[in-house]
Amino acid sequence: MSFADASGFQAGLALGMASIGPNNLMMIREGLLRGRVMFVASLVWATYVALIAISYMLGSSIAGLDPSLGTALSWLGLAAVSWFAVKSFRAALAVGEAEDRSGKAETSRSCVARVMGVVGMNPLTYVERLFVPAAFGQSFAASGTQLEFMVTLILMSALGCYGYALGGGLVAPLLRSRASLRIFDLISGLILSTVALVMAVGLVSP
Repeated sequence: MSFADASGFQAGLALGMASIGPNNLMMIREGLLRGRVMFVASLVWATYVALIAISYMLGSSIAGLDPSLGTALSWLGLAAVSWFAVKSFRAALAVGEAEDRSGKAETSRSCVARVMGVVGMNPLTYVERLFVPAAFGQSFAASGTQLEFMVTLILMSALGCYGYALGGGLVAPLLRSRASLRIFDLISGLILSTVALVMAVGLVSP
């Protein structure tokens, strides 16, 4: 079944489940480190909600933008994912004890800066929650179906954000050693490298 044949709910469900990248891995890691899990998940979700709302209100304008902008964002996304992959590999190779944020007095301002440094500067955030939803939304003729699609995508984004963060917290007791955290960082680097490779192939293929 293609998106053209799908209902707004089905399309929102599929798009909401399809995302994997630096934002999700950051939320899982926040849970593993016993950090400000709910606050971080809420920051990411609030960003997603704002972008999805903009894509709904300005859908035709966004969908009608020069296609070269989407291509440029895709290349920026490739660069960002590659950088986050390198960062994960560097963290996996770092020496010292595992970081534990449970006892750190991180201020709300510094936490926002840290999270938005990943979410706000990740071009894939805008591709997945602004440009792609705008394009899919315009493919639905009925306004009610467009709204159903956007609401479902918002709900799936909430499930993803809080699920990744809380899931990391649930398995944190099993990954308290530095070796376990290194394995997670290594796996993160491999996942991001795979995503970058798939993106690169898609961009260079005719």
